[in-house]
Amino acid sequence: MRFRRTAGGPPDSAGYTGLLALLGAFTPVVEAAPPDGALADVGGALRYFGRDAQGLASVIRVRALALHGVDCAIGAGANPMVARMAARRAAPGATFVVDRGEEAAFLAPLP
Repeated sequence: MRFRRTAGGPPDSAGYTGLLALLGAFTPVVEAAPPDGALADVGGALRYFGRDAQGLASVIRVRALALHGVDCAIGAGANPMVARMAARRAAPGATFVVDRGEEAAFLAPLP
């Protein structure tokens, strides 16, 4: 996931810490990727909140925007590498999901 303030650019240090805490409300497994990213294992959160990756990402995006004035580009995938690559493909304020079993098709056009 990548964070961007509505005015543009990455969040400041305090804002970034707040965004990591926001993710911590969904999962205890959050890895900071400064200056503007984070990786979160939300497998348990998907089951707990009864949502798919797209739905959970929508909740996270709305909370980040409402509480911190920061929008997110979120990528979701079956493993951390695919999730990071999906986040890079996500447009600002959007979510890009690579479903389990679709990794080969997602990676095929890449060099």
